[in-house]
Amino acid sequence: MLLSFICPMPASTAVPAQKTVRRARLTLLAVFLCCALPIAFAVYAYVAKPFSQTSNYGTLLSPQVPVPATAFTTLAGVPFNMQQLQGRWVLISAIHSSCGVPCQTMLFYQRQARATKGKEQGRIERVVFVLDDGTLNPKLIEQFPGVHFVRAQPAQLQPWLPLVGGIHGKHSAADVGALTDHVFVADPLGHVMMRFPSHAQLQFERFRKDISRLLWASNIG
Repeated sequence: MLLSFICPMPASTAVPAQKTVRRARLTLLAVFLCCALPIAFAVYAYVAKPFSQTSNYGTLLSPQVPVPATAFTTLAGVPFNMQQLQGRWVLISAIHSSCGVPCQTMLFYQRQARATKGKEQGRIERVVFVLDDGTLNPKLIEQFPGVHFVRAQPAQLQPWLPLVGGIHGKHSAADVGALTDHVFVADPLGHVMMRFPSHAQLQFERFRKDISRLLWASNIG
């Protein structure tokens, strides 16, 4: 008669098996934590960190405002429409034909911020609305080649270039001044999405960095 019996696993074999299981569990736990912690941190940052602590210098407009289909005319008499610039980032400002030193400094900041982008500067357009019927100094126009100088009335701009509201970053300044005191940004989809501090407070380096961040984060325009 054949006797069958179960032979117990030697202790020396059982211990390594237990260590293998424990090691596998620890590995799974580590993988889980690596995946879950970034998500948990992002949720915490979104819930606990107020919008006022964002790093932007310009004020993020909320809601964003679409550019109009209004037909304008450039100072050269050429028909102009903001929607023709869709697909590009657009720096928008409004000036008076007198354009004193603060006005010229603002135009200079825009030109330099664009120039620092090197090969990418073609992604940025500049539109300057002149709000009166006066004659803009031809020498001023010559200093800023590539700018669309366009004739407009304040009432044509106020509905889509808001002076108040939006999400202030930790470096933002309070909303101050009139339409002619700010630079606005329209994204490549044709939405006005940012307003910079007034010319009196505008800091070039922070202004330039915000423009650079927008281009870096965008897959279009």
